[in-house]
Amino acid sequence: MRALIIGVGQCGTKIADLFALVNFEALAINTSKSDLEYLKHIPEERRILVGESLTGGKGVNANPVLGREAINRDLPLVMKKIGSMVGYSDVDIFFLTFGFGGGTGAGGAPVLAEALKEEYPESLVVAIGALPLKEEGIRPTINAAITIDKLSKVVDSIIAIDNNKLKESTEDISRAYEKINYTIVERIASLLALIDVPGEQTLDASDLKFVLNAFGSFATVGYAKAEANKVKNISRLILKSFENEGLYLEANIESALYGLVAIHGPPELLKAKDIFEALEYLTRKIKGKQIFRGFYPDPREKEIEVVTLLSGIYESKSIEDIVVAAKKYAHAFMKAKEEAETKKKELLTGLPDFDDIYPGEVDERFG
Repeated sequence: MRALIIGVGQCGTKIADLFALVNFEALAINTSKSDLEYLKHIPEERRILVGESLTGGKGVNANPVLGREAINRDLPLVMKKIGSMVGYSDVDIFFLTFGFGGGTGAGGAPVLAEALKEEYPESLVVAIGALPLKEEGIRPTINAAITIDKLSKVVDSIIAIDNNKLKESTEDISRAYEKINYTIVERIASLLALIDVPGEQTLDASDLKFVLNAFGSFATVGYAKAEANKVKNISRLILKSFENEGLYLEANIESALYGLVAIHGPPELLKAKDIFEALEYLTRKIKGKQIFRGFYPDPREKEIEVVTLLSGIYESKSIEDIVVAAKKYAHAFMKAKEEAETKKKELLTGLPDFDDIYPGEVDERFG
């Protein structure tokens, strides 16, 4: 299957750059010239600076209104570049990578998603976004909630990664962010690498597209990996991929409509009894009762890898926390703004005009 990665904004282009490192077709779009120059793996001809007349190439300072306008101004240029990359071969899925809390990504991703759905109606458009840390404060939280709302009306699925997982890391901040970004790429790349590959039971492009065509709801990619000689029962590894640690998103998996599981490892450890025991449990557990599965025995492998995908999720604590906090912040801000306007009006009401204080002055001086 064919996937095209489009990174929007600082966070999104960094993720897209990692996809390019593992040989995915990737495009980078940003309002910051220096951020585009920072990229290492996406070739220069696939980096697009948008909104330069608006921002001078210096970014939008987390302002999604400016981000939206920047993309809108140069949308024909962006779509032309995408068209040249697509060529005459169909694209199964466009993955838009971005940060929910930023300006260019939050403002521009919904605009681009809508344009892609219109131009390529047979392709899926899936958003992959990083949720802001709780400590980042008001603006990123409000940006994230509004962007979630806008994208849910346009894209087929939203794969959200909770950056609050950073706080569990003991590494320095740069490495912690890099690890989150790498995690996103590793999971998606591992999943796509197994699509249409011959196996005991094969997942094909239509299976993945069916699972991701989920009405703008949330999806999450789970992952578990272990050295083969340390795995006693593969069912435990499969279940681990669906747990909070494996998902990188606090979500109620029971609310999911669809699931997909790909298992890759040494043949002698892919025991039918253990695998089907775990899959039957998960099928009963999710609301939609549908789990597609792919089994890939490989005698060359020394590790077992399980990649899972859940979609059609409407219950997620990570998302709910963002939306509830955003409403609280937004209402408090609007109330403070209204109170300030009222105070200003009360303070200044009753002042005379200059003409009332200095009557006839113009006539006397220049008459």
